[in-house]
Amino acid sequence: MAYSGINFATMNQTIKLVPYSPPPWYVQYAPEIALAIVLASLGMLVLVSPRFRSIIMRYLRF
Repeated sequence: MAYSGINFATMNQTIKLVPYSPPPWYVQYAPEIALAIVLASLGMLVLVSPRFRSIIMRYLRF
């Protein structure tokens, strides 16, 4: 049989030039990082805002 130059392999048989590497850590932990940023910003808001500070001081008194 003569070689026709047509590739009869399936579409999924692709040769990867770079072997598989897992995604970086910040992609894997993106939801946790976003939650930590939101909670830290809320904590800073509580520390800076006099209204929230007075509410916390009122509830911390025994």
